[in-house]
Amino acid sequence: MAEPVLAVMADLVDSLIQERLFGFGEAERTGDWLRIGDVRVKVRSCEGLQPYRYAGGPVLHGEKPLSPWELLRTVGAGEPYLDQVADDLRTAVEHSEVLHGAHVEEPLGSRQGERLAALRNRPFHPTSKAVVGWTGTELAEYGPMRRSPLGLDWVGVRTELLRFGGGDRNLASAVLTRSDLDRVRAKPGFHALPVHPWQYEHVLPRQFASEIDDGLIVPLATGLGTFFPTASVRTLATADPGIHVKLPLGVVTLGAARLLPPRYLDNGDRAERTMSAVLDRDPALREKVLVCKEGSWCGIAEPEFADRPGHLAAQVRRYPVGSEEAVPMAAFASTRTTLEADPLDFFRELTRGFCEIGLGFLRYGVLPELHGQNVAVTLKGGLPHRFVLRDHDTLRVCPRWMRSVGLPEPGYRVREGARQSLLLDTPGELLGYLQTLGFQVNLHGIADALSRTHGITERTLWHTLRAALTDCLDRMELPSEVAWHLLSSPTWPSRKVLGPLLRRGRSGGVSMPAESGTVPNPLL
Repeated sequence: MAEPVLAVMADLVDSLIQERLFGFGEAERTGDWLRIGDVRVKVRSCEGLQPYRYAGGPVLHGEKPLSPWELLRTVGAGEPYLDQVADDLRTAVEHSEVLHGAHVEEPLGSRQGERLAALRNRPFHPTSKAVVGWTGTELAEYGPMRRSPLGLDWVGVRTELLRFGGGDRNLASAVLTRSDLDRVRAKPGFHALPVHPWQYEHVLPRQFASEIDDGLIVPLATGLGTFFPTASVRTLATADPGIHVKLPLGVVTLGAARLLPPRYLDNGDRAERTMSAVLDRDPALREKVLVCKEGSWCGIAEPEFADRPGHLAAQVRRYPVGSEEAVPMAAFASTRTTLEADPLDFFRELTRGFCEIGLGFLRYGVLPELHGQNVAVTLKGGLPHRFVLRDHDTLRVCPRWMRSVGLPEPGYRVREGARQSLLLDTPGELLGYLQTLGFQVNLHGIADALSRTHGITERTLWHTLRAALTDCLDRMELPSEVAWHLLSSPTWPSRKVLGPLLRRGRSGGVSMPAESGTVPNPLL
C-alpha cells in the first residue's frame, strides 16, 4: 500500500476505534486482526489513548482489499453525510500523493518546515490532507510544494466598505517592493487589498458581483509580488521569511471553510493584547515565548457576523526578530523530518518547554490554541529553544479564572446565541483544550512519528510528558484540580472529528466540526 493511502487509512481506522464507531470500539481481536462483521483490519497493541491501532497492510472485506473510502462506505451505511466524507477521503489520498510526490529533502528551516508540516497536516484527522474545492493540479500550483514564487492579484476597495486592525493599514507596503507598489496605487477613496489568484478567479466574481458592477471593487494588478504558500495554503510567506500574508480561500479543510471574517481578525487583535499583558507580568514565560504581530489587517466590514465578508480580507503577520526561521511543530509529526539531536533528547526538551508555556498561560486563565500549525519552534544546537505563537484568533479564556488573578478579559465580539469556544465557564474546560489539541494532537503526533521512525515506545514518550508536567506543576502556582485532571483522573477529554463529519457534514462556516468525548488518561 502506497504511503499516501497508508497514512489516510491509518487515521481513518484509528478514528473509528477511538470514537467507537460502527462496532470498531467493541470488536473482538483475534491475534493481529480486528474483525467487524466481514471486515478485517490488522492492528497492533498500543499504550495510552486507545488499546490498539492500525498496523498497516490491506483492510479486507472478505478477501477484497478496501481503499479508505470503500472501507467507510462498507461500515458506515446510513450516515447522513457518508458520501461527502467518503469523497473527502478520496481527495485526501489524491492530495497526499501530490504532496509526497513533490517533496524534496532540504535543510530544515521555516520554508522546509511548512512543507514537512503539510505532509502530516492535522495528525489523526482522516480528511486532513484534503483541500476540498481544489484538484490535485491546483494543489500542486498553489500548495506548499510549489518551488517558484507565486504572485498575488490586487484590487482597490472603497475605503468606507472596510474595517481595519490596530496596526499599519498599508498592507501593500509591508509585502511588496517599491517598484511593485507603484502598480497598486489606488485612486483616492480606495484601499489596495491582495487577493489569492485562485480566489480572484473563482470566488470574487460570485461573492462580490454587485460591488464589482458598481465600481466599489476595481482590479489593480495581477501576479504581483513574491510569495511562497505555507502548509495552511491560505497563508503565504514573502521573500522576507519574517513576514507572512494571510488570505481567505473558498475551499474547505478539516470540514471548515478557509475564510477570514474580520470579526475573527478583530478578536485576534484582542487576544494578542491579552497575551502581551500576560507576558508583561511573567518574565519566565516571556523568556520561552515569542508572539507574532498580527494587527495589520483589513476586510469587508459588514455584516459583522456573516461569512461573506470573510471572502475578501487580508492580514500581515510579522515574526519577532530572531524567529524568522522558526519551524512549525507540525513538521516534527512527519516521519520525513530529520533531527540533528538525539530523538529522545529532542522530545524531552520539546515537551518540557511546551508544558511550561501551556501551564504558564493557563495559570492566568488563558490558553492559546497550541496545535502544531499555530506553534513554531526556534532551534539551537538542534534542540527546541523558544516557541513562537501565531494565529491568535482562538485564544481561549476562562473569565472567572482571569478575574481571580486580576487579568482583564479580552472583550471578544461573539454573536449572541452562537456556539463558541472562546469564552469558557470553568477552568476544567480550558484545561481540556491543552489536553486535546496540545497533548493528544500536537505532542502525540510528534511522539507517533518518533515512535515509527526511531522505535521509541509510546509508553516512554508518555512517561516523558508526565515527568515534564510533574516538574512544571511543582514549580508553578496552579489550582490543585489542574494536577488532578492531568495526572490522576482516570480519563481525559478528547475531540471526536469523524463522527461529527458523518452526522453533520462540512460546517459551511469557519469552525471545524468536532465534539467532546473521553479517552483513558495516557499518563497513568
